[in-house]
Amino acid sequence: MDRPARLWAKTVLLLCLWVTAAGQSATDAAQEAQRLIRVAQTAEQENRYEDAIKAYETIAIVARSSPPIAANGLLHAGQIYMATGRFEKAAASFRSAISIDPRSAEAHNALGEALGELKQYQSALRSFQQAVNLDGSFVRARYNIGVTYERLGQLKYAEFVYRILIRDHPEFPLAYDSLGVVLSKSGHAREAIAFHQKAIRLNPRDPSFYYNSAISYLMLGDVRNAQEQKLQLEKLDPAMAEHLAVMIAKRQK
Repeated sequence: MDRPARLWAKTVLLLCLWVTAAGQSATDAAQEAQRLIRVAQTAEQENRYEDAIKAYETIAIVARSSPPIAANGLLHAGQIYMATGRFEKAAASFRSAISIDPRSAEAHNALGEALGELKQYQSALRSFQQAVNLDGSFVRARYNIGVTYERLGQLKYAEFVYRILIRDHPEFPLAYDSLGVVLSKSGHAREAIAFHQKAIRLNPRDPSFYYNSAISYLMLGDVRNAQEQKLQLEKLDPAMAEHLAVMIAKRQK
């Protein structure tokens, strides 16, 4: 289940609990929130994003007596802003969610991701750390800390984060691949290969893993293995494979 689907399922569960515990007026509000969720989901599926955002934001008003539900409505709205490249609006939506429910680790992480897109990396780090403080098992937030250190060029910090993440969550493929990328950037491409391969074994359908593995091979001057990665990549993402082919061609000159 992807993250928007998990958030939607969480919202529905909260609504069910609210209906169970609420009085008549609150029950009416919960039922209206449920209706708005259906409206928003339909609009989103039909790519009517403004209608979906309006419905999600209305949930925050209707469900104001239940902060988790109201915050989740704004989270959904913010995710649509993110998906459509409106990062300032996304950040504002996530901040509103936090103001309603300050203990929402999901909202703090989402704000960090929006700030990262805006290249406000130090602020993003603080948001990710707050998410982890609220929920130490929040793998995505911990991973995002590593990504942000990498974007800041602080590769040793990123490496440390990824290694700890692998230790604690050995089945999380992104941590292996990202560690491989950092090691290659740090001049340790030979060590990186094993981590790329582990990521591929865990999730052989992610094209970025083959691409990053090929780049590490190229850094070692191993064109043959880079070509093998390109062949695998062609089955998953032809456009990415074409870009990799250009990189390989440059290396062969």
